[in-house]
Amino acid sequence: FGVWVHHMFATGLPTIALNFFSAASMVVAVPAGIQVFSWIATLAAGKVIWNTPAFFAVGAIITFTMGGLTGVMVGLVPFDFVAHDTYFIVAHLHYVLIGGMVFPLLAGFYYWAPMISKRRLSERLGRWVFALTFIGTHVTFFPMHLTGLMGMPRRVYTYPDNLGWDAFNLTSTIGAFLIGAGILILIIDLIRNFRFASEDNAGNVYNGGTLEWLPSGLYSNRSIPVITSRYPLWDQKDLARNVEEGRFFLPNSATGERETIVTSPQLAEPQYLQRMPKPGWPHVLSAVFTAGFFLLLTVQLYWPSIISGIAAIGAIVWWVWDLDTPIPERTADIGAGIHVPAYAHGPRSHGWWALVTLLVVCGMIFGMLVFSYLYMWSQRPHLFPDAPPTDVIVTSLALAGSGVVAASVAYAARSRSVPAAVLATIVAAGCLIAAGLIDGLSWWDAGLRPQTDAHAALVYAFISWQGVFVAVAVMMALYAIARLATGLLVPQRPMTLEITSLFLIYTGVQGAIGTALTRGFPMLV
Repeated sequence: FGVWVHHMFATGLPTIALNFFSAASMVVAVPAGIQVFSWIATLAAGKVIWNTPAFFAVGAIITFTMGGLTGVMVGLVPFDFVAHDTYFIVAHLHYVLIGGMVFPLLAGFYYWAPMISKRRLSERLGRWVFALTFIGTHVTFFPMHLTGLMGMPRRVYTYPDNLGWDAFNLTSTIGAFLIGAGILILIIDLIRNFRFASEDNAGNVYNGGTLEWLPSGLYSNRSIPVITSRYPLWDQKDLARNVEEGRFFLPNSATGERETIVTSPQLAEPQYLQRMPKPGWPHVLSAVFTAGFFLLLTVQLYWPSIISGIAAIGAIVWWVWDLDTPIPERTADIGAGIHVPAYAHGPRSHGWWALVTLLVVCGMIFGMLVFSYLYMWSQRPHLFPDAPPTDVIVTSLALAGSGVVAASVAYAARSRSVPAAVLATIVAAGCLIAAGLIDGLSWWDAGLRPQTDAHAALVYAFISWQGVFVAVAVMMALYAIARLATGLLVPQRPMTLEITSLFLIYTGVQGAIGTALTRGFPMLV
């Protein structure tokens, strides 16, 4: 966030904000530089085999580094004022995106295509693809730095012919055709050689030393090996054959389902058995309907979008319903006489950390919203009237909801009373609903409308953001009730309750902070 604000230097930010975000844009060059030198050192320390993936990898480093250097340039406020909204920015963006995403993507595709294809892609054609796309990229976008400094603006599709840009634009056009020719050759190569195969594939044609090249079928690997280096296929003799013969961990399924072993992050000591999702349609439908929800919104098909969103929620519930079903096994024999728990919850589980990661990201977005509110106040303080007199009620309800959930989780941990914890979860969700309704209706009754001014828009942005979390919290509470009613939520498997409780606590705290800001801050200042 501190870096990307340099896109807004020319919008009228205060001087102190310009200085802060300019410094952030400069400082990011330090870790980025370390990253680039690490890539170079990796290549220098080894023996590079110049195949198509290697060409694309090196091309990515060169192109991305050039884009990063111009990024540091536009992080400098005086220079950004000159280059803003010119073709210099177009050049910078494409150097970063092509070097940072397109070339690495093509390198990875050529490297891993033999894993899913009966034939490898042509090495000769691959080198042509690299040469044309790499040369075409620099022929296309490097002249744009010059036209940008000469004043050529973005988003203008026609220009007079006497501004001195003609030769540079012609050069860029030639480069664009070179890129197109390279992509055309890639498509021809795919048509000629790519034949999808799950098992009878081309194999490890580039002699990779990492574990993805172990023999595997629809069941994944036959057993989970112990490795002693970063390149086990190079350093451990007969590793692939021993894995296929089941000589390592989990040679058979301990629970009759798909499984893997969760290990400690540093020493890789087995901690517990993780059951994996089963094959089926729910996850596919979840992805399809989620994409449909957002894509239909972009073309203003609102009712089909709503239907797609509801279908996505239903598919997600269907998907997760079987992820935490009780099993008779308390421990699992993973091989070599080692037994590990067949279930984990709390901070030991992946699900708990997945939610924590999500909430950290949500907190960052909420922090950006708070910053926007404070920034707008610094620019237009007269737009921030006193709030309707319900702030104490709203804040109390939000915090009470979080407190009820926290207390219920602690109580359930001591007494192992799942029904009481679910009841407390319902009460907490009710508190959050009441807080949201009182908050929104009080602002509405006071005559505030989202289209009135920037302050009103920000207030309703807080309400809408919090409303999404309250809606999700209610659905999670209903899900916990359904699990309890069907006997799937038991004291020995409290993961559903723990995740729901953690989300409710975050929602309550976030609502209290948002209420305190939008209602209390204008009165304080």
